[in-house]
Amino acid sequence: MSRYQGSLRLAHSADAPVQIELDLEDERVKIRAGSATIGEWPLSELGIRGQDDGFHMRAGGDEMIVDLTDDVAFALEIGLHSASPRLRRRMGAAFNEHR
Repeated sequence: MSRYQGSLRLAHSADAPVQIELDLEDERVKIRAGSATIGEWPLSELGIRGQDDGFHMRAGGDEMIVDLTDDVAFALEIGLHSASPRLRRRMGAAFNEHR
């Protein structure tokens, strides 16, 4: 299991972000804030796009923006193919380091 730290906010919301932990295991994503589970989804059911302000994830008609402290590792682990230019450059550099 991989665990990522970060924050989550709803798209188009003025509310402050919530600190979260995102677990990725067996092609499933689970997001928790403290002891509360925000949600759990199969990776294949989440629409994930890497943008400058974080990962935009669509689940059940809602769009969340998840900003992770190790965005490159998460993007590489899920095999993200569409990302902002900044994230793509960082992913390329990380990939080249591990060759």
